[in-house]
Amino acid sequence: MSDEQRPYRSRFAEGSDAFPLRQSLRCRDELIQRGIQLVLSGILAGLLVSFGLAAHRLFVHHRARAGVWGEILLMGVVGVALALTVRRLARNLFAIRELFGEWRLWRTRARTGWDGS
Repeated sequence: MSDEQRPYRSRFAEGSDAFPLRQSLRCRDELIQRGIQLVLSGILAGLLVSFGLAAHRLFVHHRARAGVWGEILLMGVVGVALALTVRRLARNLFAIRELFGEWRLWRTRARTGWDGS
């Protein structure tokens, strides 16, 4: 896919050193970083769900001694943290999808020897 057909400009082509192999390696490194962030965000989301369920069971078991507002407040905080984590997960997924396209483009240019001039 040529640069004219792409809806966005490559973030890796901004400098004067748009050497295709270098840009391909930079894109690969960014993909690895985003993949690690995706895995860690997924683990965090799972831990938040687990913590929320455990806290709910705790409040149900000790309902006579604990107020309802404590559970509502705690579940609200867990819900906000979970929503932000899921948002981060979604953004990382979209960034990875975009980066795969960039990586394919730069890898093809590096293999064919096309340097853009």
